[in-house]
Amino acid sequence: MLRVKKLPKFNPRKSNTHKGSYGRVLVLAGSPGMTGAAYLCSKAALRSGSGIVTLGVPESLNPVMEVKLTCVMTRPLPETKASTLSNKGRKEIIKLCESHDVVALGPGLSQQPETRELILWLIKNIDRNMVIDADGLNALSDNVKILHKIKKHAVLTPHPGRCHA
Repeated sequence: MLRVKKLPKFNPRKSNTHKGSYGRVLVLAGSPGMTGAAYLCSKAALRSGSGIVTLGVPESLNPVMEVKLTCVMTRPLPETKASTLSNKGRKEIIKLCESHDVVALGPGLSQQPETRELILWLIKNIDRNMVIDADGLNALSDNVKILHKIKKHAVLTPHPGRCHA
């Protein structure tokens, strides 16, 4: 695991640019009881310099996320009976990825079997750079070979507790 002690400061934004000049991040996150993970990841994407952040969440969670995240666009996605992301949203998610530069996948998505299956399918099929965190990493824990099928670059973000043997 790499540890960064001091990060460089962001350069000031130029006056002839707009939010689209600074990248588009799609965050796929959240499930009942885990909306905080979706919130924190979306806010972190904004604070780290992204110009546009879109949060894809299970449709029943969308109203609360729209109230909580007024600087982030939200996209309600098909959900399971447990109100987690559903396989039924595969095509919609892939289409959504096409209009973003980076995809953050995993925070608070849950370990529901259908959602876990969706996560693994997305890791193999998203044609964008990815940050895989939390439940994205949990889904990979017994499917590590899927990492060889990633189409672009991926950053895995385990916390130190996940890294010990």
